[in-house]
Amino acid sequence: MVQHTQLTLNLNIYTRGLRSPFFILMAQISYAASTELEAVNSILMSVGESPVNTLDVQSPEVAIAQKTLQQVCREILSEGWKFNTETQYPIDLDSNNHCLIPNNVLQIDLNRFKHPDSYDTIRKKDNGISKLYDLHDHTFEFKNATDDKIYVDVIWMTPFEDIPQVFQDYITVRASRIASNRMVNNPQAAELIAQDEAQARAVALEYDTNQGDYNIFNNQEGRTNASTIYRPYKVLQRR
Repeated sequence: MVQHTQLTLNLNIYTRGLRSPFFILMAQISYAASTELEAVNSILMSVGESPVNTLDVQSPEVAIAQKTLQQVCREILSEGWKFNTETQYPIDLDSNNHCLIPNNVLQIDLNRFKHPDSYDTIRKKDNGISKLYDLHDHTFEFKNATDDKIYVDVIWMTPFEDIPQVFQDYITVRASRIASNRMVNNPQAAELIAQDEAQARAVALEYDTNQGDYNIFNNQEGRTNASTIYRPYKVLQRR
């Protein structure tokens, strides 16, 4: 009883004057989110290389690790997940009624609920600038667009630091497997990393399912949320 009283007294003294509750301060963990540098170091260590303090070093191993990480990041984000997908996203037409595509767009498609039969679009370059091209009228010009906007479904390229942690882990372990094949070509090590990759993907899929609240019964497009419909082709893609 004396020890319990003394412990409580010490805790009160230690936390006295703090504006935030003690448990909130303890919950601020600095390693809860990864950085690109930490991901590159994880890749380097998976192939037996020493970690670095900065990515601005003249090292072929660091360059391979970073390029592999960036490649895998694009590949995984291109699949389209809840955190990097927007539906019915409005893009303002320019003075020529052209729809310019932002540089950080991985995939783009005309939203069929906003434009059911208006256009048939693809992504195409015009003098080096990515734009939407109307195959129906064979032109970059979109006439009679409502409010001079085109509504599209977009998959965004997201900075690594803004990607949810479970996807950072998945991207990093997959990049480690690919880098291992490129740099050391050790089948045994690659097999072990592949097992970690499968586990990381399963966790990422669970996270996306929880975030997306997908359902198979109805389509919320045009009512509340255009992204909650169950899409069979995504199941086949991620089998």
